[in-house]
Amino acid sequence: MNNNENRSARHHPRGILRVMAHQWWCRPAKEPRMAEPALLIPQTSAMNTAEVVSLAEVAAKRAEKFGALIDTLDAGIAARAADAAEAMARAGFPPDQQRAGAEKATATARAEITKNSEDTRWTALRKLNAAADSIAATAPLWASPVTVLARHGLGTPERSHFQQQLAGAGPVELTNMAQFAAATGNKVLGAALVSIIDRMPTKARPFSAADLADRLVGEETRAMQAAIATIRTAAQRALVRNREWERGRASPLDKIKLALTTPKE
Repeated sequence: MNNNENRSARHHPRGILRVMAHQWWCRPAKEPRMAEPALLIPQTSAMNTAEVVSLAEVAAKRAEKFGALIDTLDAGIAARAADAAEAMARAGFPPDQQRAGAEKATATARAEITKNSEDTRWTALRKLNAAADSIAATAPLWASPVTVLARHGLGTPERSHFQQQLAGAGPVELTNMAQFAAATGNKVLGAALVSIIDRMPTKARPFSAADLADRLVGEETRAMQAAIATIRTAAQRALVRNREWERGRASPLDKIKLALTTPKE
C-alpha cells in the first residue's frame, strides 16, 4: 500500500478503528497504585483511666452475679429432680425407676427454666457485652508502654523545646538524656527522646525505646491493660458459662480460650 492509500485508509472509518485499537494495545500499562493502610476508627469514644478502672469493677461484679444466677438455676433443677426421686421412692418404685424419674424431671425442669430465665440471662449478658464493646477505642491507646509514652506532652512547648534541643544530638548525648529522664521520671523528655530515635534506623538507635517507656509508664500501662482485660474477660466468662448451662455440658475448648485470656494476678 502506497502512502496515499495509507492516508486514505486512516481516514476511512474502519481504518480509524484499527488505528485506535493499535494505540490502545500499545499504550504503556499503568503501574498499580499502592493502597494506603486503612485507619481503623472505633465507633466509641476513648475513656479515661478512672472510667476504665470503674467499669472493670462493675463488669467483674456483674460477671460474678451472673455466675450466681446460673448456680441458682442449677439448684432449682437439682431440687426438682430430687423431689421427683423422693416421690417415687415413697411410692415404692425401685431405684432404677427412681433414677429414670429423676432424669426425666431434670430434663423437663431444665427446658422450663431455660425458657423462663432467657430474658433475665440475656439482659445481663448484653450489659457485659456492651461494657466490652465500649473500650474498643481505649484499648489500642494502651497497647504498650511506648504507645502510652509517645503521647505525653503532645502540643506542649516543653516537648517542642526538648525535641528542638536534641534534634542534632549524638548517640552519647541521647543516651545520657534517656538515663536522666528515667532517673527523674520526666515523661515529656522521655516522649521527645522516643520520637527522635523513632526516626533513626533501628540499628543506629542508641537505646531501647521499650526499656525507657517501661521505666517511665510501664506500671500504669500494665494496670490499664489489666483493667481492660478484666472487662473483656468478664463478658467472655459469662458467655461461656451461659453456653455451658444451655448445653448442659462444659466445652474444653471454651475453657482453654478463657484461661488464655484471663488476666494473671
